[in-house]
Amino acid sequence: MLSLPVFSSRGFATSWVLLDPQEVVDRAEVIVLGKYDFSSNPVSGEIPFHGLEFKVSKVIKGQDIPSTIIAGIDGNDNGWVDDFQQQGGELLLFLEKKGSKFLTPVAGPNGMIQVKNGKVDDQSETVRAFYEKYLHEEQETIVNTEHKVKAVTDVNQPSEEKNQSKFLPAIISAAAVLLVLGVRYARRKR
Repeated sequence: MLSLPVFSSRGFATSWVLLDPQEVVDRAEVIVLGKYDFSSNPVSGEIPFHGLEFKVSKVIKGQDIPSTIIAGIDGNDNGWVDDFQQQGGELLLFLEKKGSKFLTPVAGPNGMIQVKNGKVDDQSETVRAFYEKYLHEEQETIVNTEHKVKAVTDVNQPSEEKNQSKFLPAIISAAAVLLVLGVRYARRKR
């Protein structure tokens, strides 16, 4: 990857190529919202990353993501991230597996989107608009999926009580047949 100096409102201390937001989304294997725990013990990783505990408040993409994960952070980003979190901000992390023991943000700060009060906090209107739309669409997908699953469950899946009452006549019939066969078998044995 070619590294060029990049200057922005985030004050990137390490030089990173600015990626198109759609590429960040496409490369991400896991997408979570939450906060780094700077009081946790750092885990060594491939330079410039080290791992820190990340308290997940919301999982957007990924399977079986626990409430605390180890997520990479460029050591040069600790300052601005800690300051932002102390001001009530959270980070939307777009994480990928790149040779470390832990997931790291896609292209460093490109995969670390600042969120404050539920809104993307970025001076670039293009970036802010893209991630605001992304979050809105993801929320709609989650709500619509939950609604569809509930609707399918309600309409197509009888409740457990209905299932039990459906099988009750079959169970009674089977028991009656077994009783009759048992009586016949007992009479023949005599």
